[in-house]
Amino acid sequence: MSSKKQKQQGGMKIPRFIIHTGKLLQALSPTLATKYVRYLFQKPFKHKIPEAEKIWAERADISYIAIPEINKSIAVYTWGKGEKKALIVHGWSGRATQMFKIIEALLQEGYTVVSFDAPAHGKSTGNKTMMPEFIKTIEKITKIFGPFEVAIGHSMGGISLLNVQGNQPLFKKLVIIGAPDSIFNIFHNFVKLMELKPIVAEKLIAVFEKITGKPIFDFHGSAQTKKIKEPVLIVHDEDDKEVPVTDAINNYKQLRNGQMLKTKGLGHSRILKNKAVVDEIVHFIRKNN
Repeated sequence: MSSKKQKQQGGMKIPRFIIHTGKLLQALSPTLATKYVRYLFQKPFKHKIPEAEKIWAERADISYIAIPEINKSIAVYTWGKGEKKALIVHGWSGRATQMFKIIEALLQEGYTVVSFDAPAHGKSTGNKTMMPEFIKTIEKITKIFGPFEVAIGHSMGGISLLNVQGNQPLFKKLVIIGAPDSIFNIFHNFVKLMELKPIVAEKLIAVFEKITGKPIFDFHGSAQTKKIKEPVLIVHDEDDKEVPVTDAINNYKQLRNGQMLKTKGLGHSRILKNKAVVDEIVHFIRKNN
């Protein structure tokens, strides 16, 4: 599509009218621009659910849990009756059923599989969220539905799992797919994509740090992987346009007990359905039982 209509970087597209609005607000006040960008940054996209995923949603036992700390109700999906349990965490603008190929493989391995629609995603309540709410949701679900032998996370779900595990080892092993390292860069890249000045990103980061009470660098993937002792498999595609493979390498280098699987030509999302990738994930889980 023509650059006159939209700006594209990586896998994200922003319509020109949104960019023009941000520039107008920035000219009036960086604070106004920051509020506008924060609203956009916290709002997940709603995608049409593929038919294959609808089938898996119908097969699930769906329940709801309230998380007062974030003032949201979370839809939790459960498949299977196995003694071992696995937790699946989707990424930004994703869904509980998005990793159905991995879910299917885990069921064949005798696991009970639990997933959820993240805050402001799918059937869960809310219209905006941020990574700290992903983290609180993972912690709450682990208390109610765990303990889990393994947790598998994609993108935002992956770095959220790293933050949980780095602060309290809730899982015996982790699989992290297409996850970023630098939250700092995520803010700055989004503001750059909006064609706004770095001061807007700095103001956004200040808001994030005020909400969490921690420096943003404490949330980086590599800040967490250096604390994790349990086995971790990092999976990433070299052609991922949303999260560069260098982020995965940074996360991997800090691991004490890590493995890395690099693929080619699968991008950020197709990697979740690739049979060879799923087989490697199952092999890693079996080996680390």
